[in-house]
Formats: sequence, C-alpha cells, structure tokens
Amino acid sequence: MQIDVLVDQLLHSSEPIERVIVNLNETSAQELVDQLKREADRHYWINANRSLELAEMIVQIGQLRNNTQHTALGLMTRGDALKFLGQNAAAWQALGEAGALFEAADNAVGWARTRIGRLLICVDLRRVDQALADAERARAIFAQHAIHEKLLVLDLNTAIVHDLLGDQVRALAIYHRTISAAESLGEVGRPYLGLLYNSTGVAYEILGRMHEAQAYYERACAAFTERAELSAAAFAKKNIALILVAKGQHRQALTILHELLRSDAIATLPLDIAHTKREIVNCYLQLNRYAEARELAIEVVEAYQRFGASYKQAVTLLHLATAEAELGDLQAAQIHLDTAEEIFTELGAESLIATTDLERGQIALRQGEIDTAQHAAVVAATIFEAGGQRVQYAQARLLHGRTLLAQCNLQTAMVAGADALAVARQSNAPPLRYTAHLLLGQVAEARGSSRRAERHYRAAVATATRVQQSLTITLRPGFLEDKGEALRALISVYLRDKRAERAFETIERAKSQTLLSYLTNREQLRWAVHDDQSHALIEQLNHLRIEHQWFYRQANERPRRNEEGENPARLDPQRAREELAIRERKMRTLTEQLYLHSTTTEHTVAVPSWRHVQEQIAPDTLLVEYYDDGVQMWAFALDADRLLVFALPTTVKEVGQRIQQLQLNLSAALTASAQPQLLAALGTTSQRLLQQLYDTLLRPLSELTQRRRRLLIVPYGTLHYLPFHLLHDRSAHLVERCEVVMLPAASLLTRRSPRRARGARVLAHSWEGRLPNALREAQLVTELTGAELYQEQHATRAALQHAPTQILHIAAHGRFRLDQPDLSYLQLDDGQLYSDDLLQQDLSYELVVLSGCETGRANVVAGDELIGLGRGFLYAGAGALITSLWRVPDEMTLHLMTQLYQRLLAGDSKATAIRAAQHAMLADGRWPHPAFWGAFQLVGDPQPLTGILPVDY
Repeated sequence: MQIDVLVDQLLHSSEPIERVIVNLNETSAQELVDQLKREADRHYWINANRSLELAEMIVQIGQLRNNTQHTALGLMTRGDALKFLGQNAAAWQALGEAGALFEAADNAVGWARTRIGRLLICVDLRRVDQALADAERARAIFAQHAIHEKLLVLDLNTAIVHDLLGDQVRALAIYHRTISAAESLGEVGRPYLGLLYNSTGVAYEILGRMHEAQAYYERACAAFTERAELSAAAFAKKNIALILVAKGQHRQALTILHELLRSDAIATLPLDIAHTKREIVNCYLQLNRYAEARELAIEVVEAYQRFGASYKQAVTLLHLATAEAELGDLQAAQIHLDTAEEIFTELGAESLIATTDLERGQIALRQGEIDTAQHAAVVAATIFEAGGQRVQYAQARLLHGRTLLAQCNLQTAMVAGADALAVARQSNAPPLRYTAHLLLGQVAEARGSSRRAERHYRAAVATATRVQQSLTITLRPGFLEDKGEALRALISVYLRDKRAERAFETIERAKSQTLLSYLTNREQLRWAVHDDQSHALIEQLNHLRIEHQWFYRQANERPRRNEEGENPARLDPQRAREELAIRERKMRTLTEQLYLHSTTTEHTVAVPSWRHVQEQIAPDTLLVEYYDDGVQMWAFALDADRLLVFALPTTVKEVGQRIQQLQLNLSAALTASAQPQLLAALGTTSQRLLQQLYDTLLRPLSELTQRRRRLLIVPYGTLHYLPFHLLHDRSAHLVERCEVVMLPAASLLTRRSPRRARGARVLAHSWEGRLPNALREAQLVTELTGAELYQEQHATRAALQHAPTQILHIAAHGRFRLDQPDLSYLQLDDGQLYSDDLLQQDLSYELVVLSGCETGRANVVAGDELIGLGRGFLYAGAGALITSLWRVPDEMTLHLMTQLYQRLLAGDSKATAIRAAQHAMLADGRWPHPAFWGAFQLVGDPQPLTGILPVDY
C-alpha cells in the first residue's frame, strides 16, 4: 500500500491505528512515520492542534511496533506542537522524555534535535542555563555529523534566547551568520528564512534601528506568505505593527492588530492571540488610554500565567505597571514591577531589569523623589548604552534630564535632552522627539532664552500635530491628553513676550485644526458599509446596542406599571450595570474598528490666520476667545479693528467652583418650581453667581463690549459648561443687552455654512408617553414651518437618511453621559441615537434644533475638543445648533419654541430669534429663575435662514 494512502487513511478513517499498520514492514513503517512528521512540521504554523494529532499517531505507531526511535520522534513532535499551543511546561517534559529515549537508543543526533525545541521555551520556564548548555552540546553533535539544517535551526533558536535576554548585539551576529548558512543551503534552507528575517527584525527594533527592523519584517512576511504559512505571516505583520507604533502611526498599527485578532491565521494559536493583545496594550499606552490598557493587560497576564509563559508575563507586567501608575495606583504599579523584576533577575536579563528600574524612576519623579529617579535613570542609561539599545537609552536620558531640570542643573539637562533628541531623529520616534523638544524648551526657558524655547516648543507641538492628524476620531482625544504641556508652554512664551497675535493663532490652531479637518474630510467619519468586514462589525454593534438599551433601562429607569397595574419583574440594578459595562466596552471596540476600517484619504486643511478671522467680524460684533494655562484665565478680544489680550482677575479653580455652584443652583431651581420662597432664594443666589462670573470674565473687557450688538464667545476648558448669555452685569442678563453666539473655534467663521431650499423636517418621540409635550411641540413647529413630520413609531434613524433641508427639529428625550460622553444619546423609536450614528449621516441643515434634555452638554477633552451630541451634529455638517444645557420642563420648551420659530420665519437672524425668545419668556414674569428660560444656546452660524429676508438686518 502506498504511504500517501496510509496517511490519508490514518487522518480520515475511524479504523483503529493498529489495523492500518499491522502488515507494514520496517521500511514502510519508517516511511509512514517520516511522512507524518513532515505533515506535523507543516502544520505548526497552520494548525498546531493537527500537529499534535499527528504527533500522537507517531507515538502510537512507535509503541505498537515497540520502536523506541519512533516513540521518541513522536514525543519530540508532541513537544513542538505543545509549544505552539502555549503549553510550555508540558512541551518541556515531552521533549525531555524524547531526549531520554533517544539517548537510551544511543541516538545522539535524536537527542540533539530535542534540544532545539527546548530553547524557545527556556526563557518562559526560567531554565535558560540548562537549555544553553544543552545547545552547545547539540551544536557539536550536528557539526560532527554535518547535519547543517538542524544546526541552522539550533543557531536560530539560540540567537532568539540571547535576543529575549537583551543581548541584541550577540543575537544579531548569530542571526546574520545563520541567514548566510540558510541561503547557502538553497531549497533546504529556504523554509527557515522567514523566521530568520523576523527574528533579525526584532533585534534591530529593540536597538532602535527601526528602518532595518521594518525591512526585515517585510522580508519575513513575504517569505512566509510565499510558503502559505499564514500564521507565521501574521506574526510578522504583528511586528510591523510594533514599528508603526514606534513611528507614531497608531491607526495603521491598530488596524493590523485588530485584523489579526479577527483572522483565521491565529485563531487556533492562543499564545499568538495573547501576543497580539499585548501589542494592542502597548499601543493603548502610547495613546494614553490607560484604563483600557490596564483591562486588556490583566487579561493577557492571566493568559500567559495559564500557559506558563513567565517571561512574556513579566514583559506584560511592565505595561500593566505603566497603566496603573498613570491611573494613580502607584502601589499596584510597584507590585507589578517587583513581580516582573523577580522573573528578569532569575533569567539574568540585565536590560529588562534596567527597564523595570527606569519605570520605577518615572514613578519616583512623579512622587517628587528626585534623587531616586535620577539614580535609576543613570544606571539604566549605562546599561542601555552598553547594550546598544538606543530608544531605551534615550528614554533614560530624558528621565535624567527632567531630574536635572528639577535641580536647576541646566547645562547637563540640556546635554541629556540633546542626546535623546539625536536618537529620536535617528530612530524616527515621534514620542521621543516630542518629549525631547519639550525638555529642551523648558531648559531654554529656565536659562532665559525665549526664542530658543519657542523653537523647541513649536517643534514639539508640530510633532504631536503630525501624529494626531492621522488618528481616527476615537484615537485622537486620548493621544492629546499629555501633549498639551508644550502647547501651554509655547502660548505662555508668547503671552509673556506680549505677542498676542501669535498666542491667539496658536490657540486657534490647536482648537480648530481637528474641527476643520473633520468638516473638510467628513467621509473619514463614515463607516464603510458595503464590504463584508464592516457589514459584520455593524451587525455585531447593532445586536449589542439592543442588549445595551435593555440593560440601560434596567439599571437607570423606574419600572412602569403594565396594563394590570403591576410592576414587571426587573433585573437587579447592580447586575444590570455590570452587564451594561461589558457591552459598552464591546461597543467601543467595535466602533473603533469601524473607524479604523474607514477611508484614510485626507485633504490638508489650512488653519486661517487671525487676520482672516478678523475679516469675518462685523463692526458691531466682538469675538471673545478664552484660554486658561491651568492656573490663570485669559481673554482675547477681536473686533474689526484690533486684537487685544487680557489677563483676567481670577483663576481656573475659582471659575470652575463658581460654575459648579451655578449648575447645582439651576438643578435645585428646577425641582423647587412649586416652592415660591425657595425659588426666590435660589434666584438671588444664581444672580450673585452670575454677577461674579461676569465681573471676572467680561467686566475687564467692558470698554470693548459696550454698544455691541453681538458677542461671539469661544470658550475654553471649563467655560464650555457656562451659559454665557445668562451672565449678569448687576443691571441685566447679558442676553438682554446683546446677542450671544457660541463657537467651538473662531476659525469656524471663515467657513461657509450650508445653504438649503426652504423646508423643515421634524422628529418627535414621547418616550413611551413620558414627554407628551414633545408631540405638541412637533405639531406646533410643523404648523409654523410646513415641515415633514416623523413622530412616535416613525421617528427613527431612517428619517435622518433623507437629503437635508433648511431646518431639522428633534423633540425627544436626550441624555448626556458624563461617565461616557460618546454614549450620550437621543431616544428615538428604534433605539438610542449616538454621536457615532450622527456621523454616518449627511446632516448639513442650516439649523438643527434639539429640544431634548441636555443635548447641548459635552465633555471637554485634550485639545479642547468636545465629545457629545452637539459635536456629532456639527461634524456631520450642521451649520448651526440650538441645544439645551440642562433638563428643561416640556411646558417651558414649548413656549420658547413658539417664540423662536415665529421670529425665525419673520426674518430674524438665528441669534436674534433665540435672544428674543428668551427675552420674551423673562419678560413674561412666570419664570423668574433662569433655569426655566435660559437653558438653550446658539452654536455656530448666527445669520438668518436662506431665502427669508431679515427684518432687522
């Protein structure tokens, strides 16, 4: 019988193996075992479970035929398969048993072969000395018998061990020698080139030689793909992702890593899945997404513990320690570092011990322990420099430089920063470049050299800007969290040197670059919907959202009685919140993948100069843009003639406290509407707070604000939460004096707002009868405007897919999620409508009116970017928004909307119409507290609607 037929019979027949091999002679049995071994070797990178099955067949054949050599070969194959499946301890034992059998059979070459596989797991099992000693003996055996192929593999694995232990110089020498040997062996050596290229890339990457590393990874990927070794090719792709992270190309890196997790290439390789997730952790750390990094790192550490992969566990513990430290749990960080160091010390991995010490130094500096941090930095830098690990050396030098700056040792700090900057340029590492320029700018400023400090700060800001421009909407906020220091320092230099124009333009560039980029490249925010991958992700997301809404209601809403007057069964709220958190994490992961998979084509956006902004300001208008440097509040006043800057007589902390007090007062007033005395007292308090805020934020500009018809306010930081139109000058609210328009950035004035044919669209949903006035409001707006009305079961996402008209009015329940602002929503009949949903639509209406509760609230993140429903409508193309900053009783909203639309349709500008509506409610006298009439604000284009002639313009 032919051997191929036998193999096929063994693989696909249920017949007992002893019947298949019963009549084989020795020659045929040897051929069968050899063929099974070749099949097992071929499947290691394809399906290691199949390799394990083949190994068990070889063991059975050896035992049934009482052939020690075959049994040993099967055990060796079993050990190699178990390695790929992450069962390192079992693999070590199987290889040991195989070696003992080979030795008993006086087969030195067989014993030597078992030592090849042990090398790759010796680091995780902390048995390096034994493995390397055995490798030396095995090398002599292979050389003696001229078994070049096995000698090649032994050298490859030996180099990997040295690489893992931090001796990249020694590893590279072996890699290059082994690559030459593999190439000289022709077809015999070709199967090993992919592994050699990949491993060489790893060594170059650790040494900070990213260009060489990426070149070798790409060669490895090509070699694996040529041989259809998809799992191995996936491993090389993962390493390419590491290079992209180091280069600041986080979007591309995460795209590769998420695709790998979804692919079949590593689906059966649990260790490779853990490796891929570990690199996602690393990417999240670079993006300052510490909570997500911690959560995923814990999962990866637990996986490595199950597999007995202690070395990889220790490396992941370093990532986990970084996340814990950034999240403020320094004790947990120290525990993780201690555990990692114990493992590294047992392995003798000096460079990794230095990495651990360097992390401890970062924590010490955070705690103000300068001497401790400095000692750690100096020791680590010495070790990294000796090992040729340039990126790690630069990181140690930066820590050293920061401690020297704290000690006012400016000259030496400058040298440390220059050393780090040189490495950053050579390695093309933006994070290093940013930090090095920041340190050098701080040193220059401390030495009194403003111009040199400016150059370094500008370079740092430019570096961060280049990186963030390629990020998705989900990645950008986190990345910018720790990139504000250079920006604030640069602005401080300009303010100190009285260069108001440069300071204003720098602030505007930071605020508007993202906004203008999104508005210009709106297709980047659209998820692909026609390819299979995106379609599958969207289906998963929709399923999760249905579950999410159910758990959300269980956790947050009071149960409503059924028709029989009974309360339905309800899930425990705590359990509901736990289930809710699980689904929100999954939803966030899916939306991130959808954005990563969207188009990457981007048109460059030039941020307009302050002169260009000034050209858009009418003579009767004043633009006031605020800024805080973390302590001091500033105001830039720009009109048609000049630009002035004011240092305001307050601190960020004081303003924040007053805004918080005001918010509490407004909330209390809304619940005290039936208690006239309490409401009057709250009104007195609110007026006092609004006067104090006016005195600090606008009174210093009073000469400029007088006789202005319109104020354009560009808030910053905590001021985004302040209803500026309610500020009180002791005679009247600001809205009684002039029109007040909010802008997310002054540069928005330079963009042309959408112009539409007359028409309106109204969506209304009563939230299962909780908001009956929403339907009345919708009927009112429909009667006034002749709008298309979509109410109750017709108020769905589908209504937003129609081509935009002039006005979009939505009367529905809305909820702002302070804990998860990207999950703020509007309640429609087919579920909760999130910001991400808005970005998938063309919502370029001239005016969007959102009368749902809290639709104007937002969370301010790094770069002064807003996250909330309003942002979603703006990025989706809306020219102007009218939104509410807090919960408003339905009755009040109905009155305000009546006034608003009457004025809009009479030809008033949007700014005039909202002011007139609020002024009318105030004059009515029934709602004396601003909580009832002042919730709504106008954001964006203040001009009249197209085609309606203004009566006062």
